Amino acid sequence: MFSLISQNGIAGATTIRDAAQGHRTPSTSAAGARCNNCTCSPGLLSRNRRSSMYLMRMINPASPRKLHLARALSEEPSSIEESCADVQELNTSLRLEKIRELMGEANLGVYIIPSEDAHQSEYTSNVDQRRAFVSGFSGSAGVAIITRELSSMNDQPEGLAFLATDGRYFTQAANELDFNWSLLKLGAPDTKSWEQCAVDHAALLSLDSGKVVNIGIDPKLIPFKEVKYIDSLIAEKCKENQNYNVKLVAVRDNLVDKIWPQFEKIPTREFKKVYKLDEKYTGETAKSKLDRLNANYFKKYGSSTLILNALDEIAWLLNLRGSDIEYNPLFYSYLIINGIDNLTLYSDIDTKCKEELKDYLKELNCEIKSYDEIWFDIRKTATQLNNSGKKLLLTEEATWKMVNCIIAKNFVEIESPIKSMKEIKNEVELKGQIQAQIEDGYALVKYFSWLEKELIQKSSFISEYEAAMELLKIRSELKNFKGLSFETISSTGANAAIIHYSPPSEGSSIINPNKIYLCDSGSQFLNGTTDTTRTLHFSEPTKEEIDNYTLVLKGHIALAKLVIPADHVTGFQVDCIARQFLWNKGLDYMHGTGHGVDSFGPVHSAGVGIGFRAYCNKNTLKEGHLVSNEPGYYKPGHYGIRIENMVFLKEVEGKKGSLEFVTTTKVPYCRKLIDVNMLTVEEKDWINNYHHSIWELFEHRFQKKSWEWTWLRRETAAI
Repeated sequence: MFSLISQNGIAGATTIRDAAQGHRTPSTSAAGARCNNCTCSPGLLSRNRRSSMYLMRMINPASPRKLHLARALSEEPSSIEESCADVQELNTSLRLEKIRELMGEANLGVYIIPSEDAHQSEYTSNVDQRRAFVSGFSGSAGVAIITRELSSMNDQPEGLAFLATDGRYFTQAANELDFNWSLLKLGAPDTKSWEQCAVDHAALLSLDSGKVVNIGIDPKLIPFKEVKYIDSLIAEKCKENQNYNVKLVAVRDNLVDKIWPQFEKIPTREFKKVYKLDEKYTGETAKSKLDRLNANYFKKYGSSTLILNALDEIAWLLNLRGSDIEYNPLFYSYLIINGIDNLTLYSDIDTKCKEELKDYLKELNCEIKSYDEIWFDIRKTATQLNNSGKKLLLTEEATWKMVNCIIAKNFVEIESPIKSMKEIKNEVELKGQIQAQIEDGYALVKYFSWLEKELIQKSSFISEYEAAMELLKIRSELKNFKGLSFETISSTGANAAIIHYSPPSEGSSIINPNKIYLCDSGSQFLNGTTDTTRTLHFSEPTKEEIDNYTLVLKGHIALAKLVIPADHVTGFQVDCIARQFLWNKGLDYMHGTGHGVDSFGPVHSAGVGIGFRAYCNKNTLKEGHLVSNEPGYYKPGHYGIRIENMVFLKEVEGKKGSLEFVTTTKVPYCRKLIDVNMLTVEEKDWINNYHHSIWELFEHRFQKKSWEWTWLRRETAAI
């Protein structure tokens, strides 16, 4: 459970990572100074900086905010730039050198470092952030590719380094990577996939050296389906020239883990408390879910033995939650289902927790074993099935190491049935989502009105980070609040153009009321997970900002009003609905329009989505799907705009076979940024009805004529 009091008793929120992100030149204030001899890239600085001035100010209320921020503002940008003007070498040089030395010992020409952990999690704990450690890039998505020149005779090994990431992170990666790295912009025109990049460079190394070039990767961190794809690229490449000789190999000992202690204290994997989520929040028992799994899928596949390694799927299926990964109520585990009455959960749950869960797990016929016993039991289970002529079911998230444990190779790869099952929310989950959004909407109304009062009425200096912490403080008082669902994006001016920017704890920008402010944030409640983005302006926005905001809003409304045939349309097909008004002006955004969201689980789920990526075209939109609606526009170096609500699909009343989107988020749009003349009558009616519903929900929760009440009345008034 999230707490505003840390374990050591220091007051202050700890779920926003105490790390500086997205700045080439950090603040030179006393607590965050960067000396002339500093060799840290911005990304590496963000990994290593852990103290928080904000927390110190909370401990010592006598420290006035204005005095501190005024001192921070007195640091002129020119003096900051001069402080590190003579930096010649950055820390990744030595890290790459050490990696290449180990690559030589392992006979590797190329080494791949993914972002994911052994469970293919999007968000990982510190112990699994290997790619961030070696590259300095702190975004949640990306792959590092490191090459080693086989023919080099120099004492220090040479090679190239690539960081591949998608459009959400282009600006952030450009800010955080040092000169050792080349940015591979996935999805950009004429840009290769990271897999093709690795294979092509391995082929050239093979041609230059006349040797076999091995591409190495930790088999625990890559899905087997990805291995097959890379192998197919290698086979295709080698057909082009008989002198190419490339092979993909599993590297048992992770090379990053071996060098990590030379630079930092290597994090440890923590197994925290695991607890049962009550049926009043889940709406269905784990036994019922297992029965559905058996009836709808096991009979179809002709096998009732399934291995799961995706943490969100295990947590959902068993109605269990934990806190092993920041922002995600999940716990490290594997699960073997050997018939619905024979389950084995692999997790290092402590003795006290096992005792608390003993009776519940006994009802499910679920045995608990230690986390690392999974590898022996995969082999044993597969062998037993092979002896009886049966197959083992593996999901698409199954890793190469899992497959390597299956000697007989008697397995079948399937799309995880749990993934599609949990995407369709039941009535209890949808009611929980609605209530969670009301509570979170109340917090955001309170926060945005507070921020405007501080900036405009009080002329206060508020940093992006301090604002994010105030929002966290407000949320912490809400019923069923369990923490943030992701790191708050609190961004002013040009920082708002960095799609996944999050403010550093030290040296973050002061919010400028004369520029756009973008806040993307979410909460974890026992009854739901939220994700809301609002773009605001506290002064006089430019015509360009108003025009582009209104274009984004029109697309947002178009998707919210959309009616589609049931089970015939994919998120890939409707993505253009939200982009149409931007496209008419030659504008666009480089991220998806919507992602699935779990019920008290990860804020991003891959079973459903609205966007241009392949997974969005894999499954049709169904009744009960919960997704985000978040078009945007970004002008690098100037501003960013994004508007995000959560919506779910339900059957249109009186129109069987048709689905409509129901908006659950309850936060007003920014009136100053709306050009009413650009809206149709139907769009204005939709906004007015939406705002009226917000007013009716919250006006009684604020004292009449108070600042919050007045702000809410103004922002929800009819346009």
